[in-house]
Amino acid sequence: MKTNFMLLVLVSGVLLESMHAATKTVDQTATVISVESHETQYNSNYAGTNSSDFPLQSEIYHYDIAARVGSTIYRTSYDSALEFPPSVFAANRPIQVNLRKHVMYVTVPDEGEVRLSIENRSGIQSALRSGRR
Repeated sequence: MKTNFMLLVLVSGVLLESMHAATKTVDQTATVISVESHETQYNSNYAGTNSSDFPLQSEIYHYDIAARVGSTIYRTSYDSALEFPPSVFAANRPIQVNLRKHVMYVTVPDEGEVRLSIENRSGIQSALRSGRR
């Protein structure tokens, strides 16, 4: 009985490890197509009536970043407390990305991975057609 239990534990461990290895994704090379900044947003939910009662507000800078991976263009969004995005987000610059379902992780030197929300993905041909209109 004890031997059967140990065999079951061993087989389960091997199966779990093989499933985990199958779900790992690989870094890919992408090219930044464009970076657009939007108006600064203020991170405050304060509903007071007197402006002197307002707490200090942190500014949030929003960027739309388009990147091409193979023949697919990913449109992503990035929010930062910094006025300028990391230098890797410059047009025509190659970057290392790790794609998940709705998220793109970008490797930023000296900072690690930056999480970008994928808002849209399209093939190069459809992106070119919509750009002509």
